[in-house]
Amino acid sequence: MSVRRPLLLAVSLSLAGCAGELSMPPAAPPVAASLPTAAPAAACEPAAATPETRREQRRRARGPSDRDFVITHFSAGVFSTLLIQPATYFVASKVGDVGHGLGPAIGALLIGAFVPPILNYTVQWAAGRKIAPGRDRFWPGFLVNQLSHLGFFVGAVVGGVDLHNLGQASALVVGEALVNSGLATMTAELTRKPRSLAAGATTEVVVPVLEVKF
Repeated sequence: MSVRRPLLLAVSLSLAGCAGELSMPPAAPPVAASLPTAAPAAACEPAAATPETRREQRRRARGPSDRDFVITHFSAGVFSTLLIQPATYFVASKVGDVGHGLGPAIGALLIGAFVPPILNYTVQWAAGRKIAPGRDRFWPGFLVNQLSHLGFFVGAVVGGVDLHNLGQASALVVGEALVNSGLATMTAELTRKPRSLAAGATTEVVVPVLEVKF
């Protein structure tokens, strides 16, 4: 009896220990000390385009310069100015000498100020389109030509240039032929259309379709 009692006590204690181990909940996994931080949103966004980048993109879209276009455009402007400018100044002087009062003088000033750029740049633009159809825009080059001509014309009127004097008139016409035509050609080249638009304007083909019914 003395031997059984300690034996039974030891067996019961061991069984109770095993039951306690089986009933214990599993230990929770250790929490990570530090969670990975999210990448900053700025790293995923593309960098903002700088003015230099946008200017370079526009230059690539316009394509390379066309030497034949520049030479033809400038040459047509020079020759048209040398021919048209003296004729318009001659007409303006004749209109100013007709009649009395402010009417003829105002008419002569309007003819001399606005008619030559219209005629000169129309010739330039037509010659440029003959070489490269649809490549340049009309208005930028025309406006630059008009402003440059107004500068020459106002300076000549204020400075008292005598258009009946062959030397003074020739200097004025040659100066306008070189400066006005050069600025207009430069503007037309720098503001030319992108290659995709110019190509679309030159390669447009209309194919008629004939439908025959029996």
